[in-house]
Amino acid sequence: MTTPDIATGRLLWQVTTRWRAAVDRAVGPLGLTHAQYSLLGSLYGLNRQGRQPSQRELADYAGLDPVFVSKLVKALSAGGLITRSGHTGDTRAFQLSLTERGAAVVQQALDVVHALQAELTAPIGGPHGARNRELVATLTTLLGAAPGTAEGSTTMVQPSTTPPPLTGQAVAEAQGALAALMAAVLDGSGVSPTEYVAMRAVALRGPWDVPEALAAFLADQPQLNLSATAAERLVDGLREQGLISAGETVSLTAAGADTQARLTAMLAPVTADLYTGLDDDDLATAQRVLAMLTRRAQELRRRTGD
Repeated sequence: MTTPDIATGRLLWQVTTRWRAAVDRAVGPLGLTHAQYSLLGSLYGLNRQGRQPSQRELADYAGLDPVFVSKLVKALSAGGLITRSGHTGDTRAFQLSLTERGAAVVQQALDVVHALQAELTAPIGGPHGARNRELVATLTTLLGAAPGTAEGSTTMVQPSTTPPPLTGQAVAEAQGALAALMAAVLDGSGVSPTEYVAMRAVALRGPWDVPEALAAFLADQPQLNLSATAAERLVDGLREQGLISAGETVSLTAAGADTQARLTAMLAPVTADLYTGLDDDDLATAQRVLAMLTRRAQELRRRTGD
């Protein structure tokens, strides 16, 4: 029987070995090995951030030996998956990016590996389950405390350059997809998504004492991205359409209330389909993270403007 003090390392090694072999088999039909997939996936992530790394930067990001990365890059370049161009800041280095074919191959590989990961983690609740999140946290901690990082050691592990799992691009893509979905549902209704959001603000937060207060509130909503002038025009447009009251106090008119209720009913089943199957705890976590990102982004924007 293996004693607990050495079981951890043995089990980690076995899981890693089996995982690499499984990925090799899974991406083999795409002409890739596990190592090539790892490098292409890392380059794909960096390219999506608008970065064209050098070989050294890619090696650091992927956590691979630079000499090994050099060999992989040559093979992938020869296979038409990676292009190398002169580095703008270092004449001795190359900048790397995926070719169209490389991007297509890595996207296929990602789908295959994600399915494989779902199969691997199924016994502990799947990739999004609580036990898998705990496992990820544990492994991340172990990576941060890898041998060689103890005080007095001469071998130091470099800080991770891996980006967070949730990036600005991912948030923007989700926001864009949701906005496009709302626009598609409201198409032909005579009311734009921005007008609908403004009407909901009147219905849920009104009545507003003065139109200027409503316009200021709308201009302060980051998802609308309205200037003060644009927000004022939006309020004026709703008043001209007879959807909100034309007096000093702003509330929905009878026509506005009917329109808002009708559009909400149109959106309700789509919203239900959108969130079907999502774990409540995951949604609550996502809400907290997005709220924090919103606050931080607003604060950083204010600092930038100072």
